[in-house]
Amino acid sequence: MEGSQTNQLVNKFVISLPEGKILGYATDINVEVSGDQFYFILKMKVLENLSRGEFHPGMFSSEKKIKIKPSDIVNVGPDVIILGGGKVPPLREIERLGQVVEEYNSLVKELEKKEEEIKRLREEKEKIERELEELKRKVRRLEVLEDDFDHLKEQLIKQEGQLEMAREYIKLLEGVRHDIDNIKANVETLLSGYLEDVIRKIVNDELNARGLKRTPI
Repeated sequence: MEGSQTNQLVNKFVISLPEGKILGYATDINVEVSGDQFYFILKMKVLENLSRGEFHPGMFSSEKKIKIKPSDIVNVGPDVIILGGGKVPPLREIERLGQVVEEYNSLVKELEKKEEEIKRLREEKEKIERELEELKRKVRRLEVLEDDFDHLKEQLIKQEGQLEMAREYIKLLEGVRHDIDNIKANVETLLSGYLEDVIRKIVNDELNARGLKRTPI
């Protein structure tokens, strides 16, 4: 590489894309050849004590040298040298990565919506489960009431049968009472006639005994 080209690499900040930081400030450069491969030896001041992105004299505290391949250089600007370390993908890959990132962010948002929907469905499910449990309790209470109703129904049927028997018995007693009343009336009639005949007989016998007129019977 010609001297003018190498001079383009000095008095510039060196930035590493893989590390995402400023490595230092290049102050000198040498070329090293090894076989059919050559390297750049950059001498630079190490950037330290950088506060709030402001450059000041105290930010360079030491010097060091780094060895890089020409292929490590992504770009050389008027103020910086950008190194990729062979890890910087082609522009097309970067654009594709941007698309992937957008798709990923879209999927994340969709996933968040799905998670919200799942959360809502879980809350609705819990609500339905509580309502179902309450309905089960009501059903159990209704089953108890149904059992009580069946038992009461059996008792009522039994009591109704007993009441019907009582009614028939009352009817029978009323019939017997009617017969007794008839018998009593007949007896009273017979007794009344018999007593009357007996009294007339006694009176007639008494009158006859005294020679009085006999009372017709």
